[in-house]
Amino acid sequence: ELAGIVSFAYHYTQLEFGKNRSEVRLALLIDYFCAGSALLTGGVYMVQAGITSVPIESLVSAGVAVVCLSLCWVWEFGYPYIFWHSLWHISSAYTGYLVGQDHLSR
Repeated sequence: ELAGIVSFAYHYTQLEFGKNRSEVRLALLIDYFCAGSALLTGGVYMVQAGITSVPIESLVSAGVAVVCLSLCWVWEFGYPYIFWHSLWHISSAYTGYLVGQDHLSR
């Protein structure tokens, strides 16, 4: 949840101040740290749970999220960036939901 709040704050400052401002770069740095922490935590959780016990849908969704994030760094501007970045948010949130639901069902 913290990563989502920080991401919202980053995108808000990006829209409020425009790119190449120190406020936006600071928010982006904090966003990277939080998103990276969430990715590492989720990955460690899935490995500790036993990758074979994690539902395949969660693994596929996580893979899609990482691919979308990677494509955001290929196309950093314009509509392709908006498209891939939006899919990153949707697929990573869906992955978190799936892993959480699996955890609750155990």
